[in-house]
Amino acid sequence: MNKVKDPQLAKSIGVSNFTLDLLQRIVKTGKRVPAIRRHPYNYALWKDVLEFSVKHSIVTEAYGSLE
Repeated sequence: MNKVKDPQLAKSIGVSNFTLDLLQRIVKTGKRVPAIRRHPYNYALWKDVLEFSVKHSIVTEAYGSLE
């Protein structure tokens, strides 16, 4: 994704279904921090990921069906 961001082909980078471990790795080793993280889960179950996302200015967004 950094290859797309570098020449300005994308304004931001996002991730989906990343666990805390994966987010920590991308922040530690990546050139850029994702702008958004999407997941289909209840926010209450992901408190550690939410806290990490807030600390690194990563917006969290849920997705799923409206059934």
